[in-house]
Amino acid sequence: MSSNGHGESPSIDRISPEKRYRIMIESIKDYAIFLLDVKGRIATWNAGAERIKGYRAEEIIGRHFSVFYPEDIAARGYPAEELRRAADLGRWEDEGWRVRKDGSRFWANVVITALRDERGELMGFAKITRDLTERRRNEEQLRQNEERMRRLMDAVEDAIFMLNPQGQVTSWNGGATRVLGFHAAEIVGRHFSRFYPVEAIASREPERELADAAANGRIEMEGWRLRKDGSRFCANVVVTSVYGVAGELVGFAKVVRDITERNQLRQLEYASELAARIEATREEEKKRIARELHDDLGQQLTALKMDLTALTSDEVPLAHDPSEALEAVRLRATAMREAVDHAIGSVRRLAAGLRPAVLDDLGLLPALEWLVDDFRQRSRLRISLTSNAEHVVFNEAASTALFRIVQEALTNVVRHAHRATAVDIELICTAATCDVSIRDNGTGIERRPSRHETRPSPSGLAGVRDRVRRLGGSVAIGSEAGGGFALRLSVPRDAVEMSDAH
Repeated sequence: MSSNGHGESPSIDRISPEKRYRIMIESIKDYAIFLLDVKGRIATWNAGAERIKGYRAEEIIGRHFSVFYPEDIAARGYPAEELRRAADLGRWEDEGWRVRKDGSRFWANVVITALRDERGELMGFAKITRDLTERRRNEEQLRQNEERMRRLMDAVEDAIFMLNPQGQVTSWNGGATRVLGFHAAEIVGRHFSRFYPVEAIASREPERELADAAANGRIEMEGWRLRKDGSRFCANVVVTSVYGVAGELVGFAKVVRDITERNQLRQLEYASELAARIEATREEEKKRIARELHDDLGQQLTALKMDLTALTSDEVPLAHDPSEALEAVRLRATAMREAVDHAIGSVRRLAAGLRPAVLDDLGLLPALEWLVDDFRQRSRLRISLTSNAEHVVFNEAASTALFRIVQEALTNVVRHAHRATAVDIELICTAATCDVSIRDNGTGIERRPSRHETRPSPSGLAGVRDRVRRLGGSVAIGSEAGGGFALRLSVPRDAVEMSDAH
């Protein structure tokens, strides 16, 4: 270690400022720091410049700094353009490829500062270069990974997209366009409730979905969703919470799969099972009616025959007063009439259709959704079902009647409505009543034909009034102001709700 004449190390405060700066700059190895004259020739060189660019000072001082630029960039005059911009603006910063002495390239961050004297005359430039090749390599690797992931996501058939914590869409894959119909530019930034039917929005299903995902980390469900064109499809939905490095919620990842075909297959299987069960039930009902008629009426006829024989035969003495025997005959005849009436009622019930098994399996509202979806598939009508009666427990008679009313109304729309493409069904319950409204957008249901017409008249709606009357309600069947079918009915809530539903 060097020392002064007194044996002490030289102190930094005893060195001139110019020498301090020179020592500092020459010692820095992470940055190439050097000066250029006004024409761009290199005037100084530090250790960092030698490490980064590969030239020793004696090899490079006096040469033009364009030697560090790739040939194509130097050929179009970019080094001179950088100096011009630094002179005009005072400072110029850029990133790009540069060349070392051995010809290898590196990614550089470059800052060029114009140096002027007291009179403002340009004296030259200070140039600082950082080697950012590693950062550039990492960024490029990340970009490639993201591009591969994007292509992978776009190749997936399912809809995969991100939401921010408030539910706005922040990313969109090709599968989402195929499933939901929106292009990214149309939907990014909009709230994801756009994919939900109006009844789901009214019941705040989208908000509950995100709250449940945030609370549980991941949820999975199935339900109806809407495409851009307004058509419904049955979807399997998975929502996963996404958290930042500090544990904060940053959004949600959502995967939506169209399971309409799978659902249709399940419905076909269910419909087949349902038809078999109904047919089996019908057969059992027929056998029961036959047994009742055979056993009860047979016994009653035998007893009646004996009573009549006792009354008309002189050889058979009467055990009691003749008036008592006549009363016994009358009672036998009354019992037989009741048995016949009961059998007739059973036959009428069988002909009208038994209580659908789907009601026992699902309950009224899910059964109506099943019925509506079945009509959608068979008729291609756009049918919407809106209800606020999720918490109403309908009794057996009411659920059967309401199911049959909707079924008969839809059947008549399909068979008789002119050019109908959409049907709206509402089941709205208040504290006092439950009201059903069914409307289509056709030009009206065909009426009974005149002598010049051969079109059939609606059938089945006659039973609607009887069903509503049995529930103690009122019904109106007719046409809308602009044409189309309209059915509205109102029944007392206490007549349709289970007494212990509360």
